[in-house]
Amino acid sequence: MDRSHWPLLLIEGVLVFGGALLFGWWQLRSVARDQRETARQREREAREREAREREARERAQEDGDGASD
Repeated sequence: MDRSHWPLLLIEGVLVFGGALLFGWWQLRSVARDQRETARQREREAREREAREREARERAQEDGDGASD
């Protein structure tokens, strides 16, 4: 291969592999962000569920149903 093509091949290789690395990093960043968002949503739903259950127990005790833990 002629020596005059090496700079072009090197630049192309850096762009291709650099682009692939950038794309992989971006996808992993997106996955991590989605995992954090899902964890926050699950925590929020758990707190809301606990609050509803606590309110239901309090209402049951106020009504005199005798439902206690």
